[in-house]
Amino acid sequence: MKCLIPNCLLLLFCCVIAAEETFPWLNSLDAGEGVKESGSRLVGLQFGLHELEIDEVDARELFVGVHGWRSEGYEWVYPLQTINNDARHMYFFNWDTNDRRCQLEIVEEIKTSIQHELDAHPGYTSVSVIGHSLGGVVVAQLADAWNADVPLTIHTVAAPLTALTGNLNEECPRELPQTQRNDVRFIQWRTRFELDNAFNRMDHNPMVVEIPDSIVVELPETYRDRRLGHNWSISYVAEQIADTDSE
Repeated sequence: MKCLIPNCLLLLFCCVIAAEETFPWLNSLDAGEGVKESGSRLVGLQFGLHELEIDEVDARELFVGVHGWRSEGYEWVYPLQTINNDARHMYFFNWDTNDRRCQLEIVEEIKTSIQHELDAHPGYTSVSVIGHSLGGVVVAQLADAWNADVPLTIHTVAAPLTALTGNLNEECPRELPQTQRNDVRFIQWRTRFELDNAFNRMDHNPMVVEIPDSIVVELPETYRDRRLGHNWSISYVAEQIADTDSE
């Protein structure tokens, strides 16, 4: 049978299918039985900052999720969808957690990428970044580096922030935020040390640090009748952020 579809239309059709397969529009991700596949789509993105939605004219807040070490992405699907609302535009920063570059270079990439989005979307009046585990260690370093004209809220979730203390590497310094700033709000969400299997075999709690003017929230022992562990913590925090919006 002779094909009746013009070559140009066929090419356009193939491009649309390819885009749908490679770009994880937030509302197309499955937080249920297909969560593992949806997570793979997130961490299968090229390294860098990615919009998860079509541009929204009414969005006033740029919101970025930053994953932790060797993330499979699935733990982010429900949280990103839960945090999302009409006033937010959601982004995901995918990065190579085995990257041997100085971590400050990753921080600079995030900051530069966010600034690019702020320049392109002058309607944004605030930025929020949520980093889980090692991703929390990365986003914590945005606090002192922030130089945009809009305020920043940093959420670190189950993050081993002690990794930022006692670093003597002059070529790649890492330190906790030191400056009290009116334009940066810092919230530490800490899991229960004894229940977090990423940390509870350590001889100290790597989440406990002092950051000037930061808010510390201790997560409960259970969530949805289950132990609130390391990956599950992002979902709990996402619901708290969403509940705060509705108050």
